[in-house]
Amino acid sequence: MRKKILIYIIVSIALFSCKTTEMSIEEKKWYLTEIEGDSEIILVNDKIPYIEFDLESEKLGGNASCNNFFTNYKIEDNHIEFGQIATTMMACPDNTNQEYRFLQAMSRIDTFKIENGLLYFFEGEEAILIFSSKK
Repeated sequence: MRKKILIYIIVSIALFSCKTTEMSIEEKKWYLTEIEGDSEIILVNDKIPYIEFDLESEKLGGNASCNNFFTNYKIEDNHIEFGQIATTMMACPDNTNQEYRFLQAMSRIDTFKIENGLLYFFEGEEAILIFSSKK
């Protein structure tokens, strides 16, 4: 009986003393650091493309390079699904097609993970968008 109690105490201490260092996807603004393997992110009008989740409304908004965008989302475990993406319609000086590539990549995402302060969006096994919570 004492062995069982001792084992229970040790396991309880181990479980309660473990703390996760990973943040929630919905805790902060995420800035684009890589798009489909390209880490050269072009600033348009001095803006870094970003995304921001609203937990209560299950809405995602952000900036795709020049235009702002918004959509709804659903998360289950590490799977994520976005609704139809709507954007503002500003004339954009970006001739790199970065905004188009960003929005197209967003429409293909099916899973995500957060690791070492980075948010990875995947299409299958390939990380197609990577974000950092730091500017």
